[in-house]
Amino acid sequence: MPVRSLTFATALGRLRLAWTAEGICTLRFVEGLAQEEAPQAPAWILEAVRRLMAHLAGQPQDLGGIPLDLAERTPFQQRVAEVLRSTQPGQTISYGEVALLVGRPGAARAVGQAVKTNPVLILVPCHRVVAADGPGGWSAFGSPGVKARLLALEAPPGR
Repeated sequence: MPVRSLTFATALGRLRLAWTAEGICTLRFVEGLAQEEAPQAPAWILEAVRRLMAHLAGQPQDLGGIPLDLAERTPFQQRVAEVLRSTQPGQTISYGEVALLVGRPGAARAVGQAVKTNPVLILVPCHRVVAADGPGGWSAFGSPGVKARLLALEAPPGR
């Protein structure tokens, strides 16, 4: 299946988005790539970009309905992604809790690996996974500051 991509700027940095006919397969922060216009992008991709830009600018958006293509992920990684997509904005969940919800108690380290290698940042909200003893843990963002900023964007008012 052909993969197409574009790069765009957000309030938190540049994102590279790749998609197939099935859905978005990659969403990563990148450095040094020029902004790309994507007139060939389908309307649903342009709408996803608009919603992501608004969300990262502090205007909360429902990102849950954006189609994803996770066919390259293992069944376990796909189950982890489903659990993460079911978490609510502002909610955090521990690696152990995710392991329980995917039916693999004691697999917190495997959950950590799935989170670390998440190819679709923000849309599979791995930033909501935290260590049982605090906000640390794997960061697929390259910088713990981005994870903290994403959690702050989603925090309920007054928290």
